[in-house]
Amino acid sequence: MSSRCSDLLILASLAALLPQAAQAQVNRCIRPDGRVVYTDAACEAAGFSRDAPSSRRLSGVVVEHYDVRGHDGPALLEDLARRGPQGFHGMTNWHFDYRYRYAPQGGGCRVTSVSTSVRGRILMPRWVDAHRATPALRETWARYQSALMAHEEGHIATGESLTRALKSDLGAMQAATCEHLRAQVDAAAQILIDDHLARDRAYDARTRHGATQGAYLNLP
Repeated sequence: MSSRCSDLLILASLAALLPQAAQAQVNRCIRPDGRVVYTDAACEAAGFSRDAPSSRRLSGVVVEHYDVRGHDGPALLEDLARRGPQGFHGMTNWHFDYRYRYAPQGGGCRVTSVSTSVRGRILMPRWVDAHRATPALRETWARYQSALMAHEEGHIATGESLTRALKSDLGAMQAATCEHLRAQVDAAAQILIDDHLARDRAYDARTRHGATQGAYLNLP
């Protein structure tokens, strides 16, 4: 949706799933063995290299956890099915905002600036009985959790892609009058929004909610 706050400044926002106002940061780190792990602490604090080429900071993302129990595979799967959000093991909600300014120029009207932001909340399982399980199951869980996190991060990437597209496409727009410009910008923004929400749904369908990315528990 969009709302006008002044003659020359337009603000708009839309939530994908459930918007979250809180902001935090999570680091995507590489372990010495090459495995990707995620932590809200600095990579080096956990013994990972800060200079790892694949590391990057997810700005504006909150990672929360729900506890699951079970010391063997079947019990763990049963608890995941019972406690997972809306029947899934992980869930991502993302929220974006954009605003633009415009001004009369050269006998017409053009967009003079566009600013955007994206925030998100990722909900992940936390296995509290891992210390009671076999090393093989713990290793399987570690691989699964990293793959699930990578899948959820892909949803955040869709929101990031949307804000980049809004900034690029809206920033180049102009029209004969400012009234026409506002209507054209609103229409163009809605097309981009609808397209990226469809991409987000297609991402889940294409990856089978992360299964093709390794986000499944292949029990030892």
